Amino acid sequence: ISFALEREEHVALVGPNGSGKTTLLETMLDRHEPSAGTVRLGYGVEAAYFSQHEVELDERGSVLDCVQRMTGLNRPQAQTLLGRFLFSGWETHMKQVRDLSGGERRRLGLAILVTSGANLLLLDEPTNHLDLDSRETLEAALEGFPGTVLLVSHDRALLDAVAQRTAAIEDGTVRVYDGGWADLVRAREEREEPKPEREPKARKPAAVAAPKPGFDPLAAIEAEVERAEAEVTRLEEKLALDWTDTGTIAAHAAARAELQAL
Repeated sequence: ISFALEREEHVALVGPNGSGKTTLLETMLDRHEPSAGTVRLGYGVEAAYFSQHEVELDERGSVLDCVQRMTGLNRPQAQTLLGRFLFSGWETHMKQVRDLSGGERRRLGLAILVTSGANLLLLDEPTNHLDLDSRETLEAALEGFPGTVLLVSHDRALLDAVAQRTAAIEDGTVRVYDGGWADLVRAREEREEPKPEREPKARKPAAVAAPKPGFDPLAAIEAEVERAEAEVTRLEEKLALDWTDTGTIAAHAAARAELQAL
């Protein structure tokens, strides 16, 4: 594989579990030796990493103390930042870091990350353990982040909101698509649409039996359309649960082609 992240680009990285997304991020950060090839960060790049596992926080005191120590912000600036990330009120600001829940720790870590001074953010499943309000807060923060972002996530709404390009690990390589998750799915469907078969040679029409009394050809076609629509809907619901199922992707493309023909 070979690709570049340009200055101020927001790029998503998607792929099946175990396909190497976290390893790739950590290789970019020189935490893993590449088995081949090279990774190069540009001049002046300051990278910050948000792991999908434990968030490293300064636990010597309150939430407000933690933000001030780890960002260098003064108290009013730190309080404003905490409010943006749903830590509202003096009691919340004074809560001990060691007493935070898993979701609160991740939310605090994200608040610190986006104000860390880094101009390259590498985010590995940042919405794990976050509720809907926290996800929307993260989405807004990343949309407004002025630097470069490489985002690993299964959150399709976040990918569509943040990603300008999407790099997908598939078929043993990485393909890069313009846009977010919806654009990737559309491009895959277009690529996998079956090619139209060559028109067979004209044959002498066979004798056709007269339709049975009361038979309505239009009604029969409409019934087929309804059946095909239901099948497309069923397959889309299945893909929503597991977009990596290549068999379902192929079946969905075939069902859409049948529906279009009908």
